[in-house]
Amino acid sequence: MLVHRLRQCHPFLAVALLAFHAVSIGFAQEKQIGFDANYVIDMEQNGQSWTTSRENADLYETLAEAGGNAARVRLWTNDGGMNGLEYATETARRAQQAGLKPYLVIFLSDNWSDMVKQPVPAVWSSLSQQEKLAAIESYAEKVARHFEEAGIEIDLYEIGNEIDFGICGVFEEEWPKRVSIEYMRSRIWVQMVPMIRAAQAGVRKVNPDARFTLHLAQWSNTAYSVAFWEHMIDQGVTVDVAGVSYFPTSADPGERSLEFFRQQLARLHQAIDRPLLVCEFAYPVSENFPGQFAAWNKPIDGYDLDIDGQKAWIADFLTEIRQLPFVTGAYYWSPEWYGSEIWDAFALFDKDGKARPGLSAFADRSSGDETR
Repeated sequence: MLVHRLRQCHPFLAVALLAFHAVSIGFAQEKQIGFDANYVIDMEQNGQSWTTSRENADLYETLAEAGGNAARVRLWTNDGGMNGLEYATETARRAQQAGLKPYLVIFLSDNWSDMVKQPVPAVWSSLSQQEKLAAIESYAEKVARHFEEAGIEIDLYEIGNEIDFGICGVFEEEWPKRVSIEYMRSRIWVQMVPMIRAAQAGVRKVNPDARFTLHLAQWSNTAYSVAFWEHMIDQGVTVDVAGVSYFPTSADPGERSLEFFRQQLARLHQAIDRPLLVCEFAYPVSENFPGQFAAWNKPIDGYDLDIDGQKAWIADFLTEIRQLPFVTGAYYWSPEWYGSEIWDAFALFDKDGKARPGLSAFADRSSGDETR
């Protein structure tokens, strides 16, 4: 934590060292302005399409033309079916062909896993701890080799998804225990470490230069997030980039502004001395929508919950991302997913598949880029 100590005593030297550090570890590169667009193949199979200035445009080409350069690819442990190995491979291949560099999320689950659930894959459910670790390492190696042989270039891997409270069947259900750092460190995180290390070891058998991110949902809980990442690093887990989810309209009143978000990311970076990545973000065009995200409709000062507000917020948010030297990029979650009701308000396409103005907000305004 040399940079942190220098900030306290020699702030100007710390800035210079931080700039050198960013270059030395390879993060002084183009910002990752990306999309988590994993419903595309399934939607196409159901007859859905997307329209910008062109009808039935290829969605990945559309996202690249809009200003994107990266794609977050979701992988579940099932070989077949949605988000399985073949499905994820095709998603990554199409994204890469369109000019979106893929990074891979190895969920270590055979269905959805996030901050409210972390199911173990059915095929691993009866394994002993040592057998499970061996299975995870073998699986991760298989996955990395499969993508390499498919000609898909992946150098960043996310192990698990929103793993605040567990991973791969190890999960704390009770909220009072979840918020106890000491409890989580001694009971849950200690079980997570060998599984994450096993996955990373499997990937490195194929790609020794692979980089890794661990992704948390609690971006505003600095103490918890810092304690988690520090524990992982201290226990030999590689954390090249610290990942967060950011859905501002779900936040408490004092935590919704871009200024507050910027301050939180700065605190996190200062504490763990790692670059940060916004793995998921989105902004709705309405305050009225059903389902599990219905409470993510809190107004933000200066940005209406309509199509113009969505565009304005995205543009200002991405300006922040491009200007923060310790943030590597950000990925919009499910921009393509219209017709679902629960996510329609957040999609960048309306109910007919026509692009909303928010899609044009991804162009880099500082460079004069424009969408087609």
